[in-house]
Amino acid sequence: MEPAISEEEFYKILKKKYERGVKGFLISGGFDPQGRLLNLKRILPVMKRVKREFEDVIFNIHPGLVERELIEEMSDVVDIVDYEFAYSLRAFENKGIKRNREDYIKVLEDFITRGPKYIVPHIILGFPNDDIEESIKIASSMKPYLVNFLVLIPTKGTPSENFGIPQISDIIKYVELGSRLMNGKVSIGCMRPYKIKDELDKIVVERGLVERISNPSRKLWGYLDMYDACCSLPLEYLNKFKL
Repeated sequence: MEPAISEEEFYKILKKKYERGVKGFLISGGFDPQGRLLNLKRILPVMKRVKREFEDVIFNIHPGLVERELIEEMSDVVDIVDYEFAYSLRAFENKGIKRNREDYIKVLEDFITRGPKYIVPHIILGFPNDDIEESIKIASSMKPYLVNFLVLIPTKGTPSENFGIPQISDIIKYVELGSRLMNGKVSIGCMRPYKIKDELDKIVVERGLVERISNPSRKLWGYLDMYDACCSLPLEYLNKFKL
């Protein structure tokens, strides 16, 4: 990730990257105590300017729990929204933000009904004693174009360092549920523990549980179509990034 402190610096980075051949940008943060992407209102005009100047630019964004007004403003400039749906009890507790858990549902509803065309709820699997089924059922009931699963990575120096590596059988159970409810329109994202990556990737691919998988195990490279792009990128854009 490359930091941009001001709007002008943000514009210069986007322009420079584009002129070097970059067509897609993932905008992320920094989030405030309410779980909102920092400075989003300030950078949206810059993104609109870039869209006017370079029509084939693609913007993907991690917005967090933003207000309806901003969601509507994003609709004509952002192409894909990667929305962290931290609605399950353990996921919400570990976010540590000053919001109500139900806000995750309200904001997702606003994105689906008022936001950009492509909304991708991201659901984290692997928190101890967490019940994910409700989150999967809620997200899939809103008919997003894709649901993405991430797998918790216990990380030293953080509260998660004492968590165990999630069991593959538990991960598969939830991916199977999501795949069934979404008619296969699910993906495995880039966050998953390296220790279980090879086996997990092999199982979901062999069983046809996912439509796509981010940064797949090297053991699968010869069996998959490969793209240099985020796993949430819609089919209409993917050909630009085929390897």
